[in-house]
Amino acid sequence: MLMKKLPYIVVTLLIGILIGCGSTNPLVDEAKSHIEDQNPQAALESAEKAIQQYPQDPLGFYYKGVALGDLAGKKEDPEVRRDFYKRMNKAFEQAQEVASKTEDPPSEMERITSIKKVLWQTEHNRGVKMARNDSLKNTVENPLKYSVGHFKNATIVQPDSSLSWNTLASVASMNKDFEEAVKAKSQYIEMVPDTTLKPLDYRQLASFHYQLDNQQKVLETFQKGQEQFPEDQDIIKSLADTYNRLGKPDKAISVVKQLVEKDPENPRFHLVLGTQIYQKALKIRDKIASNSDKILQLQQELRDTNNETKTDKLKEQISSLKQNNDAHLSTMKELTKKAESELNATLKYDKDNDVAYNTLGVLYQNRAKALFEKRNRTTDNEKANKIDAKGKELLKKAMGYYEKAAEIKPENKDYWKSLFSIYTVLGMDKKAKEAMKKAGMQ
Repeated sequence: MLMKKLPYIVVTLLIGILIGCGSTNPLVDEAKSHIEDQNPQAALESAEKAIQQYPQDPLGFYYKGVALGDLAGKKEDPEVRRDFYKRMNKAFEQAQEVASKTEDPPSEMERITSIKKVLWQTEHNRGVKMARNDSLKNTVENPLKYSVGHFKNATIVQPDSSLSWNTLASVASMNKDFEEAVKAKSQYIEMVPDTTLKPLDYRQLASFHYQLDNQQKVLETFQKGQEQFPEDQDIIKSLADTYNRLGKPDKAISVVKQLVEKDPENPRFHLVLGTQIYQKALKIRDKIASNSDKILQLQQELRDTNNETKTDKLKEQISSLKQNNDAHLSTMKELTKKAESELNATLKYDKDNDVAYNTLGVLYQNRAKALFEKRNRTTDNEKANKIDAKGKELLKKAMGYYEKAAEIKPENKDYWKSLFSIYTVLGMDKKAKEAMKKAGMQ
């Protein structure tokens, strides 16, 4: 009960007692009296009458604003409060506008800022409690929605409060209201000085856009983030990843290459560049696989047809796809070699980088997989055995990299899952069982 009455008590204290024997406007005195009697509705009605009869008196507008602020505080639902706050703001603005035209503005005008600050604190703190206080959260069905509502009210009462805008963005995202989160975070970034901003601010805004599946906005956000923080590794990596999602791998690689050129001994830059190059190689691998499937389909059609014209057309299509694959394969090998070089450069400057070891493991495991697929398509047993042996050698290399990654970061279950897969293929049953246990697969 005390918590509900506290804002009213503070506002009443801020109103104070009029200097002298009272106002020359009896309706203003009446409104003030109703405020002191804790009857804001009656105060509002008196203030409205004062405005009608004495439109040049700023105190009518002032007490209208005070009454509306007090009425807002009596409503439990923050959404219901919102309209009262908007009307309050307008009344206070009108009071200040009318007062600016008078020779001797009433002292009450100086209290508007303090009154709004009290109301802002009430809304902001209520929003915090609704999001964090378990006992209070249990009093409503959707506490995060209520919390968002209170923070929105705080930004209406005090629109220049960067704290409320930033907290609103966080709580709105917790409530899965990413549109609201985008609006609030964008407002925060726009209003605070550049020196106040952190890379995390741009990453958060980008993540909200990502949740709304707005990849172009994600890109624009990371581009602005890179302008503000040109050497932040997380923003650069995220920017490169975004370019990849938008089908611009060359742009992604270009972004990171610039960083490597500026700081060639930075292992993180080499790691990101190596990863981006290898991702491009994997996309080309997917094209090769797709073409190979088409070739098999066309070869089957070729075997089934007796039509000479169709036969020539099918042979031409198969030949074209094979040529494409040869070109793709050459490009993929070149990219894979570059990626491996960058990953090794990472380890040169950071010998305990588990991510680099793991990525090299993935690289060699994929090379082994490609050979095993080639083995399966080979009808010559002797040739197939040679291909199988080469594949297993590559798999052993991958195993060494995965083992090193797991040694550096043994709690990473993904590393152990990769080792379990390789140990199984190589017939290393005892090690496979140990890896399975460490991977949490039992």
